[in-house]
Amino acid sequence: MTERPPPPPSRVEALLGGMSLEDKVGQVMMVGFGGTEVDGGVEQLVRGRRVGGVCLFKRNISDGEQVARLNADLRALFAGGVPPFLTLDQEGGNVVRVKDGVVVLPGNMALGATRSPELAYAAGLAQGQDLRRLGFNMNLAPVLDVNLNPRNPVIGSRSYGDSVALVSELGRAFVRGQQDAGLVTVAKHFPGHGATDADSHTELPVMRATREEVLAQMEPFRDVIHEGLDGLMTAHVAVPGLTGDDVPATLHPQLLGGLLRERLGFDGLVLTDELEMDAIARRYGVGQAAVLAVRAGADMVLVPWRAEKKTEVHEALMAAARSGELPAARLDEAVRHILVTKERRGLFSPPPALEERLATPPSVQNEEVAHRIARAAVTLLRSQGQHIPLTPQSRVGVITAEASLGAAIAARAPRARVLDVPAWPERSQRAGLRRRARQLALGSDVVVVGLINSYQLELVTLAASTGRPVVVVSMGLPYLAEQADEARAVLAVYSYQPAATEAAAAALFGEIGTPGRLPVGLSRLHFGHGLDAPRREQARVSP
Repeated sequence: MTERPPPPPSRVEALLGGMSLEDKVGQVMMVGFGGTEVDGGVEQLVRGRRVGGVCLFKRNISDGEQVARLNADLRALFAGGVPPFLTLDQEGGNVVRVKDGVVVLPGNMALGATRSPELAYAAGLAQGQDLRRLGFNMNLAPVLDVNLNPRNPVIGSRSYGDSVALVSELGRAFVRGQQDAGLVTVAKHFPGHGATDADSHTELPVMRATREEVLAQMEPFRDVIHEGLDGLMTAHVAVPGLTGDDVPATLHPQLLGGLLRERLGFDGLVLTDELEMDAIARRYGVGQAAVLAVRAGADMVLVPWRAEKKTEVHEALMAAARSGELPAARLDEAVRHILVTKERRGLFSPPPALEERLATPPSVQNEEVAHRIARAAVTLLRSQGQHIPLTPQSRVGVITAEASLGAAIAARAPRARVLDVPAWPERSQRAGLRRRARQLALGSDVVVVGLINSYQLELVTLAASTGRPVVVVSMGLPYLAEQADEARAVLAVYSYQPAATEAAAAALFGEIGTPGRLPVGLSRLHFGHGLDAPRREQARVSP
């Protein structure tokens, strides 16, 4: 990625000079709303507040055409003014907001298992192109947190792995691809959320690491900054090793103004994580937190949920700007960063006509990127005996919380029987599900259990108790897969997206190999571990 060219100063400075205080405060707000279309309430919020950006979530999206029209309608609200950021957080894996008309990536940990910066670049490029076709101009991805704590409740497979070097290499490549597609790229969560054991949605995580350890974990952010990253999202994480206190990074001038701006030299856009999270809202209040964040060095505040909180933030920022609590120079600097980013990524130029974009089918090549990643990520963690590859004639019993895994296996083995189970069944359901799982296992030659969470570990034990060989396909974190001691073979694909489950089935039947390597260290398996499963042709000729 080449260094970002300096934007033409004339438009930015002319726009900034002509803005009222209300205009400037509106620009620093990134908002969300309920519903799937623009109505009077949305218009009042978006155009009435003159907001700088709109963030869409699953609640706003039913399909690709609908969200493309919604984005066009939102942009039309700003005709003749400053166009908005139209964004979402489409990470792949566990965090996917739109599935129709775009490539759905297996996720970052699957990419980590491939060890391929070429695939990471292709993923960023394909996703960026597809999102732009639907009218988005910004994505809140990739995650650059290094997942150093296996008990981390919020990062996990959203990370490329637990190696700083691996996260940095793949993160740089993904950012380069997405920005080459023309999409404003906001990496997250600075200065790092991967070593914590709490979720900032519910409480304040504290990074219990020394100054040196914290700075080492920040290397992926440092590296993408040096290559011209558009934007960063802050983490609601306290870093006492750097600051000496428990103030969240989102609100800390020492981290945003001092470390990020001055030491790392970042001159791009800084967006906060959601200010309505309990880590911020309970302690500071959303309005006051918005003021503190912008004062500390943030350029935009994300307020996606409750309508009254958007009013609270707007009123707090206006009052702080009028009183001088929020200095005029800092507010101007924030708006300048926003306008520069919009100018650099071409938001002032109209996108291709909506109907023209909708008439262009999604790229088959982009969709294939997801499958290339998934096939390269398949990792064989353990294999005892000759239970894989499976044969099409086998009576395969499949117990899975992800239906696409059962469908992919059944397509290859006509005698397969599939039991779809809820990921987290109610207690009242469990006895019945155990009976059905036992019956399925007893009637099978081999049992495949799709593993997403600890409930399916119980089903591994149950299936193995029948004496039938059990093969586990881990579609979540590999830390859990290591606990499936009763399984004769354990395959990790790191994702429950269809590309990943299709790759798992292909590997189980020996159509493809198992080239993936662990992107994290486990208690009994080292970083980089991975076995090579025999292909079906190899299995036929082996003595």
